[in-house]
Amino acid sequence: MFQTRRSSTYVAISLLAFQLIGLLAVATVTLPSVARWHALDLSIYYQDSLQLLRGQFPYRDFALEYPPLALLAFALPRLVTFGQPLNFIGYVWLFMLENAIFSTLIALTIAHVRGPQAAGPALALYAILVVVSAPLLPWRYDLFPALLTILALVCLLRQRPGWAGIWLGLGVAAKLYPIVLLLVFGAYYLAGKNRPALIRLALGSAGALAVTLLPFVLVAPGSLLSFLRYHQLRGLQLESLPAGVIVLMHALGKAPAQLEFNYGALHVASPLAETVLSWLPIAFVVIFGAVLASCLARFRQEQIESGQLSSESLVAYSVAALLAFIITNKVFSPQYLIWLLPFAPLLRLRQAIGLLVICAITILLFPFGYNHLLSMELLPVLLLNLRNLLTVALLIWLMLDRMPSSWRVALGWPPRAAELAGRRASR
Repeated sequence: MFQTRRSSTYVAISLLAFQLIGLLAVATVTLPSVARWHALDLSIYYQDSLQLLRGQFPYRDFALEYPPLALLAFALPRLVTFGQPLNFIGYVWLFMLENAIFSTLIALTIAHVRGPQAAGPALALYAILVVVSAPLLPWRYDLFPALLTILALVCLLRQRPGWAGIWLGLGVAAKLYPIVLLLVFGAYYLAGKNRPALIRLALGSAGALAVTLLPFVLVAPGSLLSFLRYHQLRGLQLESLPAGVIVLMHALGKAPAQLEFNYGALHVASPLAETVLSWLPIAFVVIFGAVLASCLARFRQEQIESGQLSSESLVAYSVAALLAFIITNKVFSPQYLIWLLPFAPLLRLRQAIGLLVICAITILLFPFGYNHLLSMELLPVLLLNLRNLLTVALLIWLMLDRMPSSWRVALGWPPRAAELAGRRASR
């Protein structure tokens, strides 16, 4: 037993080192060939952090297109220099090291969730995802909110709803998207009829968000929500699901389309785009509502059948909620897949491999094939639509895999073999 435990520890440490070294090595080797695709975002981080440390106040003294806690991720590379001058190149390398640390902390958290005996396969899968995504991963700040969300999951599994709410609240203050996870986590406690925990989750998230936003509310109350207005004015981004279809129609000569650069991204200008933009909010409400309803029904079923809710279902519905948000969004930036990386190693193996394929196609398109995609050449456009189709397929797969038995009965589908075995065992 002792030898097995020690061997598992060595494997975990080796995999932690592999993902760290692999991330740094691949990012360093590929940066010269892809730097131009990352320069805009990195220069925004560099300038925003510089203005902050010069005493200027975001939203009031300079425009900030992100929620306020994003500034922490931007400023950390400057803070470690203890006030010494830092040029753009030095900032870029320190930003990479910061993200390498965030990635390692995520890996450690995954190992904590899985436990010492089962950590190896999960860490191996995470390490592969990190290495595949390395041409993009360290050049965006999305690993920071991703770390906050996996910490929230750990607290939920350890029956610490207040802390889960705090981490999610901080995540929302960093990049908004964790708000969809807050609803899934709330359904987890609602189905378990644990109202005190649900209240602590809500208070924790609201408190963390309030503390984070309070200085900005006091100093720049009229400008705080400017980043929301900024994103509201954005068009249909090139890599989003509907934009991919429109560009494919254009490549096949079926519809006119052109690209316009504004609001820091490339958007598709087409008569179809305006129609799609008006329907996307409805699509989000319908699809995310279906995910949330299925989530609540599944959790209630598990509560009735076994008296407890499974962590596997919680992870699956967390990923499904994020996917629903991504596929119904008018923007599908490549870095959005970073949001899924902490949860991927906790999925079923084949589902995690499906996400790995999605990440690999994304990296082929951005940054390596982006010039060809911008030219709307047929092959990269087909790859984009394949990536988007696989993303939708993964959401459907997760939903079908966790579909409550009552829904299967309503649809006239046969029960799963595992459900039949459970019923026989309970007789």
